[in-house]
Formats: sequence, C-alpha cells, structure tokens
Amino acid sequence: MLPPRSYRPELHGIRGLALLLVVLFHLFGNGRISGGIDVFLAITGFLFTQSLLRRAVEGHGRVPLRQHFGRVGQRLVPPVLITLVAVAVATVAWLPSTRWLPVARELAASALYVENWELIASQLDYDAAGPSSSPLQHIWSLSVQGQFHLLWPFVVMAAVALALRLRVSPVRSLAVVTGGVTAVSFAFSVWFTGHHQEVAYYHTGARLWELTLGGLVALALPHLRLPAWLRTVFAWAGLALIVCCGLVLEASQFPGVASLWPVGGLVLLLAAGSEPLRFGPHRLLVAKPLTFVADISYALYLWHWPVLVFYLAVRERAAVGYRGALVVLAVSVALAWVTTRLVDGTIDVRLTRLAGHRRFVVVASTLVAAGVASGSSAAWLHVNQERAIAASIQRSSEQPGAAVLIGEDVPRAADRAVDPADVVPLLAAVAKDLPEVYGWGCIQDLADSPEYDEVLVCDDPEGRNGPRVVMAGGSHVQQWWPAMAAVAESANWELIVVDKDGCQLTADRDDSRGARVNSSCYRWNESAFDVIVDLDPDAVFSLGSTTRGGQERTPEGFVDLWHQLADEEIPVVAIRDTVRLPERVPDCLARVGYDPVTCGVARSDVLLDSYPPAGDMPPNVTFVDMTDLVCEPEHCPAIIGNVIVYRDGSHVTATYMKTLAPFFEQRLRVETPWLFGRG
Repeated sequence: MLPPRSYRPELHGIRGLALLLVVLFHLFGNGRISGGIDVFLAITGFLFTQSLLRRAVEGHGRVPLRQHFGRVGQRLVPPVLITLVAVAVATVAWLPSTRWLPVARELAASALYVENWELIASQLDYDAAGPSSSPLQHIWSLSVQGQFHLLWPFVVMAAVALALRLRVSPVRSLAVVTGGVTAVSFAFSVWFTGHHQEVAYYHTGARLWELTLGGLVALALPHLRLPAWLRTVFAWAGLALIVCCGLVLEASQFPGVASLWPVGGLVLLLAAGSEPLRFGPHRLLVAKPLTFVADISYALYLWHWPVLVFYLAVRERAAVGYRGALVVLAVSVALAWVTTRLVDGTIDVRLTRLAGHRRFVVVASTLVAAGVASGSSAAWLHVNQERAIAASIQRSSEQPGAAVLIGEDVPRAADRAVDPADVVPLLAAVAKDLPEVYGWGCIQDLADSPEYDEVLVCDDPEGRNGPRVVMAGGSHVQQWWPAMAAVAESANWELIVVDKDGCQLTADRDDSRGARVNSSCYRWNESAFDVIVDLDPDAVFSLGSTTRGGQERTPEGFVDLWHQLADEEIPVVAIRDTVRLPERVPDCLARVGYDPVTCGVARSDVLLDSYPPAGDMPPNVTFVDMTDLVCEPEHCPAIIGNVIVYRDGSHVTATYMKTLAPFFEQRLRVETPWLFGRG
C-alpha cells in the first residue's frame, strides 16, 4: 500500500513549531538546543520519501530527475540565496575585514549545500575562529537536508526498480533498504557522538538516520491501526517530548541516542494519524498563530541567526540579553514575512511558468553562480592573506616589539602614536602568524576522541646534542616556541615538543580545579608523562599558571604533576601564562582602528598581583615571569613597539615572540643556569 497523498495540516504546524523552538532557544536558551532541527530533518524524510515513492512507482522505477530537482530547488533555493546576498552585504558593512575570508568560504559552501563540511573543517582548525562566530552556522542543517534530497531519489529508484524486477512490493523493498540505512547511520551516530561529538553534530552520516527514520514511518503508517484513546496519548506525549526536549537534554549529547527524544516525539505524533481527535492537540497545531509561524518558518530559520550575529557585532556585545533577543526576533519575523511573500508571490510564480527542465537549469545555474562568486571572493581574499604573510616576514628597526618596554620611564601605549603602515604582522596575516612547529604535523589534535590519544613527538630538526628541553602543555606553551627556538640555537639545546592542542600538562582531570581536561586530554597526559620520563630531559618547559576562564590560577593538577616529575628528578621551568582578551585582537583592530589600549585588557582583570603562586611548591620547579615584556605595569596592549601582540584572543604572535627572544634568554640564563652549562 502506497503512502496517501493527503495533506496533513497538523504536520505543517509541527514543522513550524520545531523551527520556532530552534529560533527561541538560540535567542533565549542560553546555549541550550531545542531538538527542533532533529524534528525538522525527520519531517523532511517523512514527506520526501512519500512523494518519491509514489513518483517512482508511477514511473516504473524512474523519477523525472530534472523536473524533481527543479521543483525542490524552486521551493528551497530562493530564500537561501536572498539570505546569502544579505549576509555578504552585511559582512562587508558591519564585520571587521579579518572576518571576510571565513565568511566568504561559508557563503560558497552554503550556496553549494556543503556548509556542514565547511564547519567541520573550520572547527577542527584549532586556530580558526570556529563555527560559533559565523553568521551562516545554521545553514549546516539545510546542507544535510540538501544532500539527502540529492541522494535519496537514486536510493528510492533503485529499490523500486529492484522490486519490480523481483515482482515484490515496492513498499517492502524500500522499507528494507531504508531500515538498513537507518540502522547503520544510527549505530554510526551513537559511536561517533561518543568519540567525536563536535564533528558528529554536523556530519551527514551521523544525521542521515533522522531523515530515513521519518521515511520509514511514512512507509509503515498506512499499515498502522490504533484505537482513538491510544492515538490521543501518542499525540500529547509526542508533542510534550518535542516541546520539553531542550529543557532536559544538553547540546553535548546530540546527535546520538539523545536525538531519539525529539525524533521519537515526532514519530508518536505521526502515529497518532491525521484525523482530528476529540481530545487531541490537532486544534492547537492548526491554530492561526502557529499556522502563521509555520508559513514563514523556513525564512524565519534562515534569517534569525545572521540577524543575531550582526546585532551583536553592531552593538559590540558578547550576549544578546532579553531586550536584544526581542529586537532580533521582531526583525527576523519581519524579514521572514517579506521574504516569504516575495518568494511565493513573485519568484515562485515565474519559476512555475518554466518547463521542468528549464526550471532545473535556472535553479542549478543560479546555485553554481552563487557558489563560484563566493568561492572566487574567498580565493581572492586568501591570495591577499598569503601576500600579507609574505610581506610580514620582514621586520626592521621600525618594529622593535618588546624592546620598547626595556628601560626606565617607558612611555605607555596610550602615549605612543601608532602608524598602521609601520605595524607588523599585516592585519590580513596576523591570524596565521603561528610558531613554525605547527607546520610540522607532530602536534596532536585537540579532539576528544581515542584516536587522538596518541602522543606525538616533535624532534629537534637541528639534531643538537646539548641540554634537552621538552615543551609540553598546550598552545599557551607552544606560543613560546619562537623565543625558545632562538634560545635553543644560541645555547645549543635539543628542543623537543610533546604536545596536544588545548591540553594543559596536568595530573588532574577535574576541571573544577582550573585545568579543563577532556577524556582524551586526560588519557594523553597519562601517556605523555611516560614519554617525557623516557626522554630524560634536562628540563620540562610548561605553564606555571593558567588564565583559562578569565582569571589566573595555578590548578592543583599542575602541582601534582610537578611532584611526579620531581620523583623522576626532572626539573620544571614554569612560565607564567599570558592574558586572555575579551575580543579577538585582529577583529578589534579592524573594527576600531589600530588602538592598542582599546583592543588590549587591564592587567588586573586577568592576572594575579604576584607570581609565583603561593603554596608549598616542589623544589624542582623554577618559575619564570615574562609579563613585564608582554604587558605594561597596569595594561596589556594589543600593539607594542609596532608589533601586534596577539593573533587571536589569547595567543601571542610568533613575530612578537621573536622580538622578546633576546630578553627571554637573559632571564633564563639567570633563572635556569644549569641549562647554560652553569650552576
């Protein structure tokens, strides 16, 4: 029995409710997620599988693909392109130029429906701003939907063609295939969420089961007969599961088993049937307010996130607040209504007049053109960035960097004029001003997954045979590598790096005591300790404090590890951590101009009054504090000596570290004489 053609108005209301929940939780949910996207994907699978199966059976195993893709594109693509054009214009108008390149990449990815893969790539780049700052982050779900629209017709045609050839029921054949895909994808989703949740969240393979489960329900419903009382229970239970999902579950639990909560709620609502129940929620789901929201829900989903991002950028705020959220909601609803009227009343009418194949050509060519235009812009910006990096390599007496902080009566940053033409690195290149060691491929990824537990060792490429120094403790240790490499060359050290991004060297996995340690980091630390001991270094260079969380502290896990190294008679050089700033420095400099004070931070806002830390410290630890060459007595400027100090919101640029190297060596010769053949 084929799925019926009947229109289900309550399903339209459910879809509107699901996307409304997404919007409301983004604005008022304080970082929680609603589960509405899971419902949206499952509804897509339900409706799409129904429609495809009927057409495949009527076409004896074939679906007119150009007509099909033209119709799908006509419905989905115009609102997306309108949003993308608006985002491109708003990015140039309101976002700093340092953000243009990643946004251009995401514009191209969104136009080509691969935004989820672009987010995965940028998310895995530890030095990238990450998908949270993107005005197009939310397009990932539409990309998953688009990839399903592209793939599923071929699966349905193959299943129906095979059924006709074997003279079995097309419904049964497709149900077997769909069930198999659902089972495999769900198993993969559960496994991948447990091992690499931040990637699984956007991964098509980990989300596919939500779409195919909806399709499986579409195939099963015509055979389901339930009494009215049970349908009523199912309907209210399903609605309750959808509505309360975001109040119960955490974002870190998705998309594995947790996604069964909202998707299961939809399944119960679908199982309740389309026939109104005397005591069911049908009237609520088809009420005019929810119907209005449902009518504009697709456009509302498209608009709300970029409006939120640009509101925060224009207002220079880190959080939206309730009043701001209401403003964002009102603007988003207005834009969604206008977009829906424009698409339904003008664009859709004109596309409908075209023949099926012409409609397909228009939609496809428009998408490709948008992707090529955005991609070309991204390529142009990338070339400019590479040129800026090359130009920033050269430094002269006009860029003394840390040297300007040496001596008495040093003028404050507020009293020193900054000429942008003299500043290095160039603003377009500063985000990539990384220590050379990051290009060697021997620093472990920050991902919280067992395959990233392996301890990699960056051997000294110079093969020196002097004192052996091991650097370990995350990116705030490796930011010192340019200065350490200069000292190693001068003192003939063998400089070795043993590191995992984002993973501080600690014996503690409890982040309540200051060191944020995920499961992979904890396992890596256990193995890294043995590797470090086997290397038998003359010193381990690591953090003596951390500014994670905004305030300096020395976690007990640090001290515990120092005691363990003391038991192995291994000295520790504990460098004081650098500050973390409220905004990415390149973005701030692009936004307000080359203002070192505004884009810096007050020293007392982050750092303690004194260092080393108080307490009973093991005798093998030597504390080194270079803050006086990164900060002024009361302020940590963004630019010192015509050199940009920070490449993001906390990491010191390689260029600035090189200016600091001579003074760093002088300090180390005093504090760690055994590393220089003395003491």
